[in-house]
Amino acid sequence: MRITSQMSMNNAIQNMNNSLERLSKLQTKVATQKQFQVASEDPARASVSLSLNSHLRTLEAYSNTAEITRNWMTASDNAFDQLENISNRATNLIERGLNDTLSGSERATTLASEMKDLLQEAVDVGNSTVNGQTLFGGYQVNTKAFELVDATTTLLDYSGTAFTPQVVNYLGDTGSMQRSISPDQSVGMNVRGDQAILGFLQNLSQAFNALKQNNIRDTGDPLTDPLTLQSTLTGLQSSLKTMDEYRTSNGARLRQVESTASFLETVKLETKSLLSKNEDTNLAEGIAQLTNQQTTYQAVLEVSQRAISALSLFDYLR
Repeated sequence: MRITSQMSMNNAIQNMNNSLERLSKLQTKVATQKQFQVASEDPARASVSLSLNSHLRTLEAYSNTAEITRNWMTASDNAFDQLENISNRATNLIERGLNDTLSGSERATTLASEMKDLLQEAVDVGNSTVNGQTLFGGYQVNTKAFELVDATTTLLDYSGTAFTPQVVNYLGDTGSMQRSISPDQSVGMNVRGDQAILGFLQNLSQAFNALKQNNIRDTGDPLTDPLTLQSTLTGLQSSLKTMDEYRTSNGARLRQVESTASFLETVKLETKSLLSKNEDTNLAEGIAQLTNQQTTYQAVLEVSQRAISALSLFDYLR
């Protein structure tokens, strides 16, 4: 077959275009430090990257859930710690009230006033929130878990004067919020206030009433004994034991979440490392390839220039 000048020129232009295209791809590869830009450039690597990215997104979702759960349970533990401090102070007040040297007036004024403050403080702690959501109200995260309101009936204080006691109501529900923190692991995030805290708050309220009425020790009368300082001390200790049980359970689940969160972080790092190995280019190697391709392109330009310059005037005029 006869090779014409026109054919030589066309081949030269084709070679220049091919060389320039390879040079452009290498420049992009070095600039982005990625092995490929679109899946068609390396289908095998692209398939692996898609799988790894999907796995990484799943890990991120579980990791975010674990972090939210950890924050919630940590806030719950902090609330339990505050309630335990309140319990210690309330116990001290009751023990002071059981001292026979105190007068009824002192119990009904000084000690009862302090107990009322502790009751209000405990209710506020029971309504603790995290990120604007109530901790102990079950599914009712947008409303308070407890309220302190006046009772519908009055009682008589130590001097025979009527006073209106306060009662604690639970406003939440029985919802238990389960959170998936890994493909095969789910954990209960919340503690129900009606189970863990309500009894404690009610005992504080009864202790206030007993101080106000100057009811000190059990008498064997079922009408008065539930409101004595002695009986409320026993009830307070019992409710504190219940709170400790729920706090221990919350702590155990919190350790489980923290362990899982740590494991998820490790797996995420490993997945990102695999993704980097699959996608990222070796910069030194990429620069070397780019330099070689630039040299090749210059050579192609020089050779093509000679081929094009060999064309006759008639070839130019066509």
